[in-house]
Amino acid sequence: MSYEPQNYPLPEPSPVPGCSECLSFVTARRNARSTHDYSAVTDANVLLRRHLAEAH
Repeated sequence: MSYEPQNYPLPEPSPVPGCSECLSFVTARRNARSTHDYSAVTDANVLLRRHLAEAH
């Protein structure tokens, strides 16, 4: 039996206003998206989620 891969996208995390570290992850994500580097977009999202969990 063959299964189709499932794609369950997570919503992109939002930065905390006034946090420079959050802003750096969002900037990296935006830059990666502008160059169509979707792996780097995912990396920035993971790092931002980790930062949000640890610092906020």
